[in-house]
Amino acid sequence: MIELIQQKSGIIGNASAIAELAKKESAEILVLSDSHGRSEILRNIIEHFGPRCDAVAFCGDGIGDLCSALELTGKSKKFAACFPPVAVFARGNGDYPDFPFGQGYIQVPQHETLKAAGMNILLTHGHAEGAYYGLERLSQAARENEADIVFYGHTHIAARHELDCSYFINPGSCAHPRGGQPHSFAIVQVPGGQERAETTFFSIRSSLNSPFEFMPYIPEPFY
Repeated sequence: MIELIQQKSGIIGNASAIAELAKKESAEILVLSDSHGRSEILRNIIEHFGPRCDAVAFCGDGIGDLCSALELTGKSKKFAACFPPVAVFARGNGDYPDFPFGQGYIQVPQHETLKAAGMNILLTHGHAEGAYYGLERLSQAARENEADIVFYGHTHIAARHELDCSYFINPGSCAHPRGGQPHSFAIVQVPGGQERAETTFFSIRSSLNSPFEFMPYIPEPFY
C-alpha cells in the first residue's frame, strides 16, 4: 500500500519504503507508459500486477491516469492493497509540469531517478532524447546519471536493449501501440548486484464481452 506523499525527489511514497526498495536483494517494478487518457487500462494492470511488485514506474503521457489511480487508493481499500508502495514517474511531451492532486498539485519531473536493489534507474519519457531515432542520447543520459537501467516511452513501441553496460527498456503503450504491436507494459526484475535485469513484456487484450486479458509476449526488435 502506498502513502500519498511526494518526496522532494519527486517520488511518491513514504521515505522508509523508498529506502527499503534501494536496499532490497531483488525487486520487481511494474513499468507503464503512454496511457493517453485510458485510465481504466492502467487501473486494471495495477489491480492484477501491483500486488507482486515493489514499485510502479510510469514513463509519461498520461500523468492524469496515474493520478486517478493514486487518488483511488484513498477511496478503495481493495485497490489500495494492490498499489505498490513506491510510485515514480516522468513528464511526457503531452503532460504538464504539475497536475491537480487532492487539495494541491503534484510536480511532474522531466527526468527521475530511483534506486532499486542496489541498481540506479533513470526514468524519462524519451522525447527530449530523440527516442524515435535511436539510443545515443538516452545512452548519454544514462552515463551522466550513472544509470544501470533506463525506462523510457514516447515511441509506443515495446523494446529492450543493452548498450554501454546499461539496459534500456520501453514498455510500449498500454493504450495506443504503434508498429503493429499490441497494447503492452512490462515487469522488470532487478536482481541486484551486477546480475542481469530480466524483463517480461505483457500484451493486453479486451473486448466488449470480456475483461482485460494479459499475456506474456516477446516484441519484435526495434532499431
